[in-house]
Formats: sequence, C-alpha cells, structure tokens
Amino acid sequence: MNLALKIVTTLSLLVGLGASVNAQTDYKKQVDAIAIIANELMSFNGTVLIANSDSVIYQRSFGFADEDKLVALTPDYRFAPGSVIKEFSTVALMILKQQGKINYGDKVSQYLSDLPAWASTITIEHILAHTSGLGEIKFSRNLTTAGVMGQINAVEKLKYKPGEGYSYGNLNTVLRALIIEKVTGKPFNTFIKESLFVPAGMMDSFGRDDITSSAPLIAFGELPLAIKGVTAYSTVLDLYKWEKALWNSVLVNKDTLKKVILKPGLSGSSDRAYFDFGFFNKNKKGDLVEIWHDGTYPSHYTLKSVDFDKDLFIVLLSNDGRKSTLSELRDYISNISDDPTLKMPAEWWFTNEIKTQGFVAAIKQFKSFVESGDFVTNESSLNSFGYDLDREGQTDAALAIMKLNLEYYPKSENAHDSYAELLIKAKKYTEALPIVEQGIVLAQKSGNQFQLDRFKEFLNDIQNNK
Repeated sequence: MNLALKIVTTLSLLVGLGASVNAQTDYKKQVDAIAIIANELMSFNGTVLIANSDSVIYQRSFGFADEDKLVALTPDYRFAPGSVIKEFSTVALMILKQQGKINYGDKVSQYLSDLPAWASTITIEHILAHTSGLGEIKFSRNLTTAGVMGQINAVEKLKYKPGEGYSYGNLNTVLRALIIEKVTGKPFNTFIKESLFVPAGMMDSFGRDDITSSAPLIAFGELPLAIKGVTAYSTVLDLYKWEKALWNSVLVNKDTLKKVILKPGLSGSSDRAYFDFGFFNKNKKGDLVEIWHDGTYPSHYTLKSVDFDKDLFIVLLSNDGRKSTLSELRDYISNISDDPTLKMPAEWWFTNEIKTQGFVAAIKQFKSFVESGDFVTNESSLNSFGYDLDREGQTDAALAIMKLNLEYYPKSENAHDSYAELLIKAKKYTEALPIVEQGIVLAQKSGNQFQLDRFKEFLNDIQNNK
C-alpha cells in the first residue's frame, strides 16, 4: 500500500475510532493511534506522555534508543530537553528571590566580580528576561563551562543597552548558574538536585558536571557538553513531575509564577513568557489558560505543554531529526476531545508527496484537500515545515511552502518574515523586496518593534546586495 492510500485508510479508521472513543470515553486509544501513525509515516522516534493534574493517562515510546536500532526505546531513557533546561536556572533564582537572598535588580557584578565592565550594567532580571545585550553560546563538541566563560569574557561590547533590546541566548543562562553557585555556596547541579529535582520527585534527572562522565539510559543524538545551566537530562515522566511541581506551588508560588510569565517583554512576541517558560495563551479576562515550551539539544527535541482549562499535560520527546512532528502531535492530541474526527496533520502527507511527485504537484493537490476539508493545517505548522525543507537542502520546495503560507495568511508578520528570510538566504533579493516592504507595513501597523527591526535588517541586506 503506498503512503497516500495508507493515510486515507488510516484517516478513515481514526474517524471511526473517534466515535468509539467518545462512546467509551477512552481517550488513550486515539492518542495511541495517532502516535503509531507518526512512527510509521514520519519515522517518529520518541516518547509520548499524556496526563492530567493527578496522574498519567498514556505513556509509550516508539523506535530505538541507539543509532544501530538494536535497543528499543522505553520511557526510562533520558533526553536533554534543550531550552526547557533554562527553566531550572530560572526557578532556582526565583527561589533565592523568595528566600530574600537576591533581588532581581541586583547587578551581575555584585556576584561575579571578575567579568568585564559591562557586568555592572546588567541585572539579574535582564539575564532572566534575555534583555542583557548578550547573545548565544558558540557551541562545539565537548564544550565546557570554562570554554563558555572564555566566550563571555571576550565580549567587549553588549549588543544594546541592557533592558532596551531582546536577544535569546544561553550566555544569560550560564551567568544565572554562576550567580546561584555564588549565593548558595554549592555547585549548580547539586543545588538544582536538592532544591528542584528532589522536591519535585524527579529522581531520574541530573545536570552534567564532567564532560567525561557517562550515564546510563541516554537516548542517542545528544551532544557531549558540560555547561552549567545548559546541560541536563530528564525522562518524560520527570518533566511531567516538574510541571506538576510548578503548578502546585511546590517550588515557587503559583501566582508569582504566573506574573513572570504574563508580564509584557521585549521579545516582539505577545505570547512569549517574560521569564524562561516558553509561550502562553490567555483568555479574554487575561487569565493564563495554556503554556508550552520546546527545546533542541541538538538532535534531542522536547515539547511540553499544559492546558489548564482541559487539565491536560503533554510531554513529547524525540530524536528523529524532525522537531515539528512534536508540535503536530501536540496540536492533534490537544484537540481530540473537542473534535474526535480530527484529520491527520497535512504536513505528514506533504512530506511523502513532495518526494514522490514533486512540490508543484503536491501543493496543487494540497490546496484541493484543504478546500474539501480533508486536511487541516495552520500557519505555524506550514512555517515549520518550510524550515524543515530548507534544512534538508530542498530550497525550492521550502520557498514554495513559505509562499503558500503567505497565501493562506496574508496578514501575518511572521509569514512575511519567514518567506523573506529564505528568499534572502537563497539570494533572491528582487523577490524578497516586496515581501519585506509589506512586512514593514504590517509591523508598523501592529506596533511590533522587534519584528519591524527584523524587516529593516532584511531591507539592509537587500539594498547591500543589489
């Protein structure tokens, strides 16, 4: 059976199952069905956990723990959850603030006196909100904290005056870890174990201290690093326990946590949390209703989310080279209870059809499927799919998908941004110019300064390459 036919057949089974699930209130069966499809059609290699605030509803691993495909992956295997790790240093500093041992307005230089002069202009709040003016670590194999400190000390000038810009990066995270060590007198990884992991019941999580150390049950695809605040490992169950601890006020007060999530920041994204907790949705009253956070390290992928209205916790881990499968799974799982006849993510079909019939024919057929209601998609999914194709070297297909995304979402600043970015990367400056110009109009209209600055950078690139 070819893939297209298999998808149609499976969709029919899912629709029938959906009715059965509603009748039997058996949510697990449909979750299992879509996870199996992800494994079979998209080579999903990872673990899925679905839970409520009381207990785990569904937990299953797919694929293998090793690259040779000899050892089956199980939920006991640890992954490095990438940017999700930033939450550990964030919460640790919040605990110290709660204990009166630090203030967010304290200068970094009060704790780390051997840094360059710019440290006296950066506060703890700046490094928590990524507004310090520092950037990203230059990662390399076997990089340690000492190597990162060399990078930090080599920074002669900040990107901007602290508090007046936004640049997401792990240099901030390392400084957090070092401040925590200074304040507590304990190694960072010891402190997070004692003050975070043990209270949360996360018995299978740890931070790596030594580049030469090896721990059992780590899934393939991780990069050997030993950087304080950046390198840690956890299981899918432990990440669920972490989320429960956060929202049960085990570590910090839940209301305080909400405030540092919902506070407006400088990222340019209205749904990005102020401190390092990912992204959120709120209702018309301004109440937090959903939060999610993803991570990459570098072939370990993580996505965790909580829907407070539905009391739905989702934790997804993978290492199959396709991070966007996680967001597609999350979207599907999040909406099953609302619509048991949900269709499979269209990008799963797209992936195969581009390989077999080419992107031009695939896009044409895709449009007819969307019009008929056979497929559902959204801006974020198409956007991620375009970037996936670009990373795979399929430039023309990637550009076609970004153009398609803009066609469906013509008022989206992000759709303009992504399409322009890939056009410029492909040196198609003439084609990029009107996209950038329209993006500027949209950003000016919405008052999104971060996005406006991005478009102006694109415009400079175009003008410099005429």
